[in-house]
Amino acid sequence: METADRRSAAAAANSRRAKRLAQQAHKTHPVIQAKQNQMYLITTLSQAQTDNSLINRVLPKEVLLKVFSFLDTKALCRSAQVCRSWNVLALDGSNWQRVDLFTFQRDVKSSVIENLACRCGGFLKELSLKGCENIHDSALRTFTSRCPNLEHLSLYRCKRVTDASCENLGRYCHKLNYLNLENCSSITDRAMRYIGDGCPNLTYLNISWCDAVQDRGVQIIITNCASLDTLILRGCEGLTENVFGPVEGQMASLKKLNLLQCFQLTDATVQNISNGAMNLEYLCMSNCNQITDRSLIALGQTSHNLKVLELSGCNLLGDNGFVQLSKGCKMLERLDMEDCSLISDITINNLSNQCVALRELSLSHCELITDESIQNLVTKHRETLKILELDNCPQLTDSTLSHLRHCRALKRIDLYDCQNVTKEAIHHRPNIEIHAYFAPVTPPADQVVNRGGMLF
Repeated sequence: METADRRSAAAAANSRRAKRLAQQAHKTHPVIQAKQNQMYLITTLSQAQTDNSLINRVLPKEVLLKVFSFLDTKALCRSAQVCRSWNVLALDGSNWQRVDLFTFQRDVKSSVIENLACRCGGFLKELSLKGCENIHDSALRTFTSRCPNLEHLSLYRCKRVTDASCENLGRYCHKLNYLNLENCSSITDRAMRYIGDGCPNLTYLNISWCDAVQDRGVQIIITNCASLDTLILRGCEGLTENVFGPVEGQMASLKKLNLLQCFQLTDATVQNISNGAMNLEYLCMSNCNQITDRSLIALGQTSHNLKVLELSGCNLLGDNGFVQLSKGCKMLERLDMEDCSLISDITINNLSNQCVALRELSLSHCELITDESIQNLVTKHRETLKILELDNCPQLTDSTLSHLRHCRALKRIDLYDCQNVTKEAIHHRPNIEIHAYFAPVTPPADQVVNRGGMLF
């Protein structure tokens, strides 16, 4: 009886402890959480663990393996610590075809990547090391040699990665079709040579903010990767206006091109793009502030498949260029003209009449547009227009909002710093997400009475 009482008391104590831990689970100290993450990533088993549970005796291993295939990385690592049989099933390579270590980014060390390579082997097809800044070339050398079937790899912000890692990618991972090297600032044109020679099936490449990559590196990729359809080059300040000149005849596969803040690009660059990438659907040239209306005219002549065009901060563009663009690019769905301060109602009216598929339009800081052109825009696109950005357009009034009531598809409108739009007009649009700011009314200056009794 005494033994039974002790067992009962122990069980009650364990139950209370479990409840207390469950209540405190969401308050786990960051240091303890980091240790737990490391434990999940490098899974080990002690000799004392057994696997006599009912589920292991009843369900076939094939069924359990299928169940494990639906678990994410963290759940798999936890399951591997339950018992020996689950360890074998959870760490089976077929469960590790897609791995995303972003959750563990601060805890991922080189040893983790090496263990992962041994665990996954030829099964691994997709790997994201986004934000894992502790990863360096030696770990990726082991990884690439053991995982030759890799197709999708993200090394975003892995700042210790150099040309050596790209050399190993080109040597072993010939099936690679997606590669994100954004913010890998140590890579150079040599890396582009290795990737271009060894990964000819590449369809997506992101080398944004890789300042050491120059014209020749980009040209090698375009020449050797015939299926490349997405090229992201944001902030690549090493590129010049001649980056696409020698390879404009090999750009036919490109559909998406991002050149945000490539400050050296000019109208000659855009002419090369329009000549070579005639299947282009997305183009971003925001903050490329040397381009003029000549660029828009060139795009209007050949880029008839263009659906998204971002030109924010290109303050040399005016009505003449956009008139020609609207005549040739009639499939435009999204157009960003923020800070294109030279455009007027002429541009808006031509876009309204020619671009029938327009769904999103940004006109922020275009101070010359008036209610008249917005009325025309809404009349022609009442069934398609979803987003309209009109921040700091001082000539717009409540009349604009009155016209927008006919726009049935409209989901969002931005009206920050539109001084002639009132609060009352906004309150009558309950079904639209409206972003607006109204500066507080400045109180009148205190009246001062001078000695002669005069107010001033």
